[in-house]
Amino acid sequence: MKKILGAIMISTALTACSFWSRGSGVDLTQKYSIDKAAAVNWETTIPNVIAAESKISEWYGNENPILNLRKTGKMNERDLFFLEQLAQLNPNQVTDDDFETFTKMLDGYVASLPRRFFLDTTNIKDPKGLVDYMVKSSYSQMDNPSKYIKDEVADKDEWEEIEEMSKKEDLSKKDVKKLRKLLNKFIKRDNFFNKDVWYKQTY
Repeated sequence: MKKILGAIMISTALTACSFWSRGSGVDLTQKYSIDKAAAVNWETTIPNVIAAESKISEWYGNENPILNLRKTGKMNERDLFFLEQLAQLNPNQVTDDDFETFTKMLDGYVASLPRRFFLDTTNIKDPKGLVDYMVKSSYSQMDNPSKYIKDEVADKDEWEEIEEMSKKEDLSKKDVKKLRKLLNKFIKRDNFFNKDVWYKQTY
């Protein structure tokens, strides 16, 4: 999660995230108008759908989604054999069973994406530096992740807790635990990931 974590100084404050997986609950066939021609062209369809369904490219390893599926074992040899055979057909040669198999595979690949993140206390390497940076950056006139969290993600009381922590000389274990809980709340909210904000900065 290099880009996301770096955006709020987590390049120094946080070094790792843990993942929870859950299904997308979306009818991908309808959402992306997937037909038998798209199934035949799976080498284009699968990466495009996975990239579109991923809030951040780290979800598929910052690489070609198919390569990532192969490396992680999510696309096994049986899957690959089926897809390679499918690619040799014309769309009108694809049976309904073939198409159903393809869509189930695609659903499985998307469902396997890590969609939620949570932080352990040990992930926060410099908690005082983190809150200081977040508060300082939130006053900027330029859009940035800290300002976005303050204005769009955190409620008034939550942000006041962040500000109070930044006023302290150092943070106690209790403070760090509270900070971790706050960050977990932010990360789990649907509006936390905003590509227009998170990807504006370069690191």
